[in-house]
Amino acid sequence: MKLHSKRLLSIWDHHTYSAHKKKIKKPIDGLFIFQSLFSVEAFASRPAQNLTTQLAKRTADALLEKVRALRNDINQQHRKLINDCDSEDIREIIVNEPIDVAVESRHYTPASVMLMKVFLSCDAYFAALYQARMEGELTETEMQHHRTNTTVQLDELLRNVHRTCLSFHKVRKEAEAKT
Repeated sequence: MKLHSKRLLSIWDHHTYSAHKKKIKKPIDGLFIFQSLFSVEAFASRPAQNLTTQLAKRTADALLEKVRALRNDINQQHRKLINDCDSEDIREIIVNEPIDVAVESRHYTPASVMLMKVFLSCDAYFAALYQARMEGELTETEMQHHRTNTTVQLDELLRNVHRTCLSFHKVRKEAEAKT
């Protein structure tokens, strides 16, 4: 996965890309949620069809729907921006070189790949916002407002998925302890 935005890089992997001097010990970042989504999907793909497997399948489906909904929302905002702006690109905008983010392909599941697509959609949207700003379609304040709103939505998704994964594992452990 390649990202241009330094902000998105730090949201994806706090330990590697954050500019903060003091690192958070257990950040809820994209990489952590990527692994959490894989964990739920791993339980959902068990061959045994018991209660915990059924719970894992329902949880995995619900998580996929949440992540996909945000991706669709960001893509809709991006399309609206493109439709609202003049289609003539007057200046060639130089963006940061993309940074290749290493992601373990063995952890690819429908939900974890969709999370990657959310980050890629945000990155494309941020580039379009910058392009619109440089061509006078948006003010600096408007651009920052859109970026902040998108970042807040992404952060809310990560925290929501984290809570759901924690709840799933708590219920799963309780159910496995009873059997």
